[in-house]
Amino acid sequence: MGRAIRIATIRGIQIKLHPTILIALLWVIYYWGIAVGAGLRGAIFGAVVLLAVFVCVIGHELAHSFVALRYGLTVHDITLLPIGGVARIEQVPLPPRHEARIALAGPILNGLVAVGLLPLALLLIAGRHVHDMVSFVGMVEDTTATGLVLYLWISNVMLAVFNLLPAFPMDGGRLLRALLTAVSNRQLATRVAVVFGQGMALALVAAAFYTRDVALPLVAIFIIVAAYVESRMINVETSLRALPVSQFVVWDMGGVAPDVPLARALRGGPRDVAVTRNGAVVGMLWRDVVLRELHRGDTVRVRDVMDRDVETMDVDCTVFDVHRRMIATGRPAIAITESGVYRGIFTSDRLVHVHRYLQEHHGSGERYRGIMEALGLLGR
Repeated sequence: MGRAIRIATIRGIQIKLHPTILIALLWVIYYWGIAVGAGLRGAIFGAVVLLAVFVCVIGHELAHSFVALRYGLTVHDITLLPIGGVARIEQVPLPPRHEARIALAGPILNGLVAVGLLPLALLLIAGRHVHDMVSFVGMVEDTTATGLVLYLWISNVMLAVFNLLPAFPMDGGRLLRALLTAVSNRQLATRVAVVFGQGMALALVAAAFYTRDVALPLVAIFIIVAAYVESRMINVETSLRALPVSQFVVWDMGGVAPDVPLARALRGGPRDVAVTRNGAVVGMLWRDVVLRELHRGDTVRVRDVMDRDVETMDVDCTVFDVHRRMIATGRPAIAITESGVYRGIFTSDRLVHVHRYLQEHHGSGERYRGIMEALGLLGR
């Protein structure tokens, strides 16, 4: 998401503000300060409205994130953009009902906020004796608490309704994919939701020409790009699921024994190494630990500094499954075994070779590199 600035952390989820948010700030200052003609009071009111709306957007994305956490997914961060918020949630296939619940969580939250504000909004409207749309719009543009309440009510209704449109990257697109996945395959379901998204983007462009709204083309571009990336990510995911990890593991002379001097682990250069005894993995020796402890001399043995919390996976697993496990555990490498016997090690660096393989078999390497980075499959 670029050089976003972290402004808060909630349950381990970083909330970030993208610098382009200044565009939205300048627009609300112009609209309420100049276009509406409220001067400094209007500019301040516009900034307050923007802050309140973004609090609702953060709530929307947190609702998605909390449900995702409940299902064991990793939530990397939430970034606020001029056109809304984006939660980076671990991309893994889920049961359709789980994906549907994650997708619905955000719109449901905004719907509940809108329902909660509705009695107050109706009371304010009744107090002003509003009987037509022109009077209502005038109330919304009022730089008072009344205008703020009505604007927030409308914003939450729009957030709920707009995000339920059945097109990627909207929540409704993910809900559509979940429904289609129940009767088809995930790749085809994604393709259908992406086509809906592209169609909606074209409709927004047409609407922009009709209404002369400069914001609609920006939203359309975002939808097209996000839908394209989602489609490609699913293609890469499918490719990675077809690659056996055994094709990319490194055989490192059977690992190192726990009783040998630490210096011996440097044979072949500093790297992550599996620690084995009689073919079984008993620990991992991490590169940074070796470099940090090497000054202690030959008295230090591998067993003294090895990580005994062993994580292994079988040779029959796919590259996608192995690296997903690495991401979940925060480990830079994982030992690969066959019937409990050590066969090799798979590291984050091996993803470069996977990238080259995909480049040779699927075309543009740069396209796949960018998508794999988005998936968290390559170091940055």
